[in-house]
Amino acid sequence: MTNIIKIKRSETADSIPTTSDIDVGEICMNIADQKLYTRKSDNTIVTVSDVVSGKTALELVSDDTSSTAGPVLDLYRNSFSPFDSDAIGEIKFQGENDASDKVVFAKITSNIIDASDTTEDGSIEFHVIEAGSSNTIIKIKGDGIHITSGNSITFGDGTTMSTAPVSNSVTMAIALG
Repeated sequence: MTNIIKIKRSETADSIPTTSDIDVGEICMNIADQKLYTRKSDNTIVTVSDVVSGKTALELVSDDTSSTAGPVLDLYRNSFSPFDSDAIGEIKFQGENDASDKVVFAKITSNIIDASDTTEDGSIEFHVIEAGSSNTIIKIKGDGIHITSGNSITFGDGTTMSTAPVSNSVTMAIALG
């Protein structure tokens, strides 16, 4: 038997739920406005998702007043057999090309380099599409930032650096602004 879960909904434009419409933690949607709402324990109604042009589609908000980080987005791959080189998380930036094809224009990927207990190593990679092909441009590992072969650092004044300095004593200063 198939179970169907339906959440409370409205198809009336500009209709926002009241505290008598939903319980604490319950979710409801306004189909006409493309918005999701929930009710907090302090009886305020919160917009969880809003697809209105120019607004954030998803916002994670932390009301914590301590000095700890927040909000925290946790991408956790709970693998029964983690291996070296496993991809463990990915954020894709997608859009359409002029043929209306869905294309991944850029992505950020994290990988396990070494899954061995107490000597774990990881990396994060930045990929972009160029001439129709996705390429890893930058890889960050414990030993530093790696710019892949054939790529260079381009500075604000248009100058580029395509090879690393020969001496380890060279310091590079980048002026921002």
